Amino acid sequence: MFSTLRTRFGIPGVISVIALVFAMFGGAYAASNSGSGGGKATASAKAKKGPRGPKGATGPAGPAGAQGPAGPAGAKGDAGANGSNGAAGVTGPAGPKGATGATGATGATGPAGSPWTAGGVLPSGETETGAWSYGGSKESLIFSSISFNIPLAEAPTAETIPAQGAPTANCPGTAEIPTAEPGFLCVYVDNGPAPDNVAPHAFGATLIKIDSSTPANVEAAVGSFAVTAE
Repeated sequence: MFSTLRTRFGIPGVISVIALVFAMFGGAYAASNSGSGGGKATASAKAKKGPRGPKGATGPAGPAGAQGPAGPAGAKGDAGANGSNGAAGVTGPAGPKGATGATGATGATGPAGSPWTAGGVLPSGETETGAWSYGGSKESLIFSSISFNIPLAEAPTAETIPAQGAPTANCPGTAEIPTAEPGFLCVYVDNGPAPDNVAPHAFGATLIKIDSSTPANVEAAVGSFAVTAE
């Protein structure tokens, strides 16, 4: 019998059945002796407690509960300390030397230097040219001047060539192309009355108009000059 029960219910099941049987017998015994001293039988039945059955197997996990509300944000943590500076990197190798650039072209040769001497005067045979003019009332003296860019070593001899006048041996040029022989200052008149007097010196000359036969109230003349060092 026990073999059959054990095969069907297992050891825990058999123990449970035995406990149930004892409990039933105890109840019946208590009921039959209730008239004569039944209190002792009840107390004896209560005192004799059957063994506790083994713990049953763990049941399957129940479904997941609903997600709870999000908790409040935590306090901001303190700032971390600055990290230490890293070690300097290794210096890289020097780069290769660049190619040599092409040589530039040679510049053109400049013109010959100035022919003027260290003394600062116009060399012998060299010529300077320029322009002149004057204007003023015919009732008074009219003055004008000529300046030489480079002074002469000594004052030249002056000659005047009037407008439309013929060139001379010492002044063979014209008002458009003034020239002078060495040692001469040639004053060419292009338009207007020629000066009555030309006073040359080593740095230039003074032109003077004394009077005029023209009826105009104003005298005016323009021209050019050339001077050549002796």
